[in-house]
Amino acid sequence: MTINTCRIIAGNGYPSMVSRQNNNSEVSRLEACLIDIERFGNVNHFFICIDSEDHSYTARFHELKSKLDDLKSGYNIDSSKTEIHIIIQHCCFETWALGNAEIPNEYPLLRSSKILSDFQAYYDVLVNDPEEMSCCPTGRTFSTKARFHKHYLQEYLGQFGLFYSKKNPKVVEDKKYLDALKKRCESMNHLSSLKLLLDIWDRIETL
Repeated sequence: MTINTCRIIAGNGYPSMVSRQNNNSEVSRLEACLIDIERFGNVNHFFICIDSEDHSYTARFHELKSKLDDLKSGYNIDSSKTEIHIIIQHCCFETWALGNAEIPNEYPLLRSSKILSDFQAYYDVLVNDPEEMSCCPTGRTFSTKARFHKHYLQEYLGQFGLFYSKKNPKVVEDKKYLDALKKRCESMNHLSSLKLLLDIWDRIETL
């Protein structure tokens, strides 16, 4: 770990990040990170980001915090040097991405979608907070709420010729997309779990 750098480590979702990776692994990915923080001693901010999925924000937060506190007790991590942030994506990353209400103003409409029309009639994410959207509408079946949110995002972007997948998330990676999400947080007080992350970044930037 060097000065003025960041490091991104895939946790492979929850509960994988707090579980041993295989029979030969002695520690989980989260514990491995704590080992590095203790060993290097120069990590100022450690972000743990997971989806709430079908759980409430509060339930997922406290579940992870409990596991984190148990793991931390075995290591000498100076809280005055390292600030640990638990970020719950409520319910998932795609939920946040649905908050970009600027897309219709920036791209021409290329096709209509009956599926999207059904989704919007059920819950219009351009008007309502995407984080408050629950399970899918009657007649549609998804195994999890997160899968529904991902499909909604794909249909929403697809009508403007934009493609999104977990393996190819390029369309949501640029600064313009993030700026649109910031605007949604500030102007409509939506996406509160994302707003928490943005506020932390702003605070770090001004230090």
